[in-house]
Amino acid sequence: MRAEIFETVDDVPDALWAASAPADFFFSRAFMEVMERSRVEDARYRYVVLHEGGEPVGLAVLSRFMLRLDLLSGDRWVARARRCAPRLLDVPLIACGIPASLGQHHLHVDAPTLRGEAVRCVDSCMEAWAREQPTALLAWKEWSADQGIRDLVRARGYEALPTLPDHALTDLPGTVEEFLGTMRSSYRRKYKQALALMQGDGPLWTSGRLRLEDGPFTVDVADEFNRGYLSLMDRATTRLETYPPTFFRGLARSSLDTRALRLSNEENGESLTALMIASGDVIAFALVAKDRAEYEDALYSVLLRCIALYAVKGGFRDLRMGQTSSYAKCAMGARPRRLETYMRVRGRLRHAALVRYGSVLFPEDQSPALSVYKDA
Repeated sequence: MRAEIFETVDDVPDALWAASAPADFFFSRAFMEVMERSRVEDARYRYVVLHEGGEPVGLAVLSRFMLRLDLLSGDRWVARARRCAPRLLDVPLIACGIPASLGQHHLHVDAPTLRGEAVRCVDSCMEAWAREQPTALLAWKEWSADQGIRDLVRARGYEALPTLPDHALTDLPGTVEEFLGTMRSSYRRKYKQALALMQGDGPLWTSGRLRLEDGPFTVDVADEFNRGYLSLMDRATTRLETYPPTFFRGLARSSLDTRALRLSNEENGESLTALMIASGDVIAFALVAKDRAEYEDALYSVLLRCIALYAVKGGFRDLRMGQTSSYAKCAMGARPRRLETYMRVRGRLRHAALVRYGSVLFPEDQSPALSVYKDA
């Protein structure tokens, strides 16, 4: 297998990208253009097109950025170390993946039989980049154990570490009645407000004090969304990557099908906006912003259920919900999927330290299992 490396997304010919990338909007050329040009987490990228027998058979997206090793750790000693030496746990990372917590890995090959050669080839590219720009930590981001590379990367010295679970509603039925009919009554009742609100086809729904608007994610909406997103991040207990204003403007100007779902309480001024991205029969809830004033968790719960009904009423097959707010998303019916990140530290002693303390820095998700569906 041969690797052809490009340093910017613009360098990759359109035909070559189309022949080697999967049909997934977080792996699309348009989305990668937005990520690269908006410099999320100040990342640099390399695009590895894989060839076999003279034909393109796969694509890997590599990125180099600074990783906060204590990002997911709740350990008090780790927090104390952060306070004493704020940059101690900030390390450069080269990943097969991107600095975005969307539950999406970034290696694709046309056939499962090619995975072994693809992992070897891409890992060699990561190692070469790490030598070129001294980087100790390498990683394969956002994989589930059943996706077929766990043993392959562990054989190359990587340690499997847990990360935040992904959430999704898959194989959605054709009607709201069928969707709610699969749920236990206690969880079905939680849809009462959202169901009363979303009568009719929209794009504007009202019920009592609640108002839901569906509209395009324009540049003006993107600027307002960015302000609300930053306001929400200020109160977040777990801060993952931070998206700059250019990211949201880039999405608004891109060819991606982006929508804004805005839920407001006209009685007290609470308001939330969900950024949605659609492609074919799949739609994703990407991010949320607090538009004005404060909001209560109850409004967020209603918004999540409106998103589910929006996906069903829109005829989508799958709704992807991302990696944060696990309990709230599971309670509205999203099914969690355990994800792992595979990490290797260049240098035997440093890698031994990662193996020893990895469970402290990357603890298992402790969200309780919920029996939302009758078949659970």
